[in-house]
Amino acid sequence: MESSITCKPDGRCIYCGTRDGKLTHEHIIPFALGGTWVLPDASCAACAKITAKIERFCLRPMLGRFRIQMKLPTRRPGERPDVLPLKIVKADGSLQSKSLPIEEHPITCIGFDWAAPRLLDGKPPENAFEGRMIVKYAGAGRDLLKHAVEGDKVKLGSIGMTIFARMLAKIGHSYAVANMPRDSFEPMLPDLILGKAELNASYLVGGDKSGWVPNSMPCLHSVFLQDCSSGGVIYTLARISLFEFADMPRYHVVVGRKLGPPVGTPIIK
Repeated sequence: MESSITCKPDGRCIYCGTRDGKLTHEHIIPFALGGTWVLPDASCAACAKITAKIERFCLRPMLGRFRIQMKLPTRRPGERPDVLPLKIVKADGSLQSKSLPIEEHPITCIGFDWAAPRLLDGKPPENAFEGRMIVKYAGAGRDLLKHAVEGDKVKLGSIGMTIFARMLAKIGHSYAVANMPRDSFEPMLPDLILGKAELNASYLVGGDKSGWVPNSMPCLHSVFLQDCSSGGVIYTLARISLFEFADMPRYHVVVGRKLGPPVGTPIIK
């Protein structure tokens, strides 16, 4: 990812459209995930509060341990811990917790292998995801086996599929705003991002089942725009890959209905 401010502000919030009050800068991919693409004057205070809450869950309970192990950015480096609790569910169901140096924790990254967005498969909105959680394991510290035995389960974090989908929607929407003329697509994601239409999570957000493989070397994260023809309608998709170097699942987010010429070679559903 390159550091870049990719569009000029137009004086309104990219989520709710308000022109009232002060607008703040917006990271397309969260700063705490190493995101460097910034939209200037893009979010009102009310929407910034909502998107911050979404990112707070995804970046702390879900990906916080991995972020620390990967030494990803933080705005409070002095508060970054060297020791974290390791929670173990024993075979009898009891919970054991002990503090260990971060290097002794298992290095794991959490993602989801989802079906394609339901809209692209002609399915109605539904407040559920088809698929499974994926955990990529990169080993553990030498001393981990001193603290867990066969049959024990190590708690890696907390997950929330809908709130993770809302973070992906925020990335896809803000990336499209940055790279496409405002009148070239009809946005479909703001209500999902702002929590007004969570039933649309799996309708608009899902896995990338296109089989497309990038030509470039794996990087930290990548986002591409791609058109898709489904049911006679052209939609613009954001293809999002987080922690691409770890071969994590890739996602498709339906950004909106296309109002201009196609981008690239459309996927036909």
